[in-house]
Amino acid sequence: MQVVAAQEDPAEALDPLAEHTLNPDVRPQEQNIDNEEGAFGTTPPVPRPFGSTFTPDILAAYHAGVMKYQYRGVTCLKSPIDLAVYMLILFEKKPGTIVEIGSFHGGAAMFYRDITRAWGLDTQVITVDFRSNQYQDEQVGTEGIEFVQTDALKLDGSDLEERLKTAPRPWMVIEDSAHTFEVSYAVLEYFKSRMQTGECLIVEDGIIEDQGANWRYDGGPNRAVHEFFLNNPDEYRLMDNYNDFFGYNLSFNPNGYLEKT
Repeated sequence: MQVVAAQEDPAEALDPLAEHTLNPDVRPQEQNIDNEEGAFGTTPPVPRPFGSTFTPDILAAYHAGVMKYQYRGVTCLKSPIDLAVYMLILFEKKPGTIVEIGSFHGGAAMFYRDITRAWGLDTQVITVDFRSNQYQDEQVGTEGIEFVQTDALKLDGSDLEERLKTAPRPWMVIEDSAHTFEVSYAVLEYFKSRMQTGECLIVEDGIIEDQGANWRYDGGPNRAVHEFFLNNPDEYRLMDNYNDFFGYNLSFNPNGYLEKT
């Protein structure tokens, strides 16, 4: 796996997480976003209602399994429902490049690489994280997966931006990083003018709203999708056939499957 490291400011090198204290993915035990519990409880229904058809009991049990889910022994933490939908999209779109924002241990990147290779596609997988220690499992390997160390809030002028200049089309972008409103919205905004008609962008884990956790993420992915559609109504369309493939928003990514118009 090729690693493209960002240049570090010596002043920040002592504490690489210093500017990310508000990021729940960095310090999940503290959740430092200053909101009262219950804030952002229900996202307004634009472009349409965000609630999933999971029942609370089923969602709790299903989520417990997702948080233990592995792919080929590597931590993946993906909803199997959404992995099934991803395979449908991969087969339909046959992306030249998959851009994953949020790497963790690399299980999802390995899944994308393996599936596309099995179908005879020469898809490039670029996985992005601001931390340099994401790939902690040697099983992930290097072929077909490239790690770029970049902050999702600073994609303009980043190493990812340079890499995308030669990334084969079509693109499939997956926003699966901090799940905060700010980060999810930033990714939607960054790619809106860079994607081509028919390419898809997936915003993951809006299910936190059904789990009553939106307040911990400043409204989270659902708020980001909602406000983006208010501000940019003609940039993307909902891929309802995939959002609702197993039932209305029966997914960890409610209203999260988007296609560039």
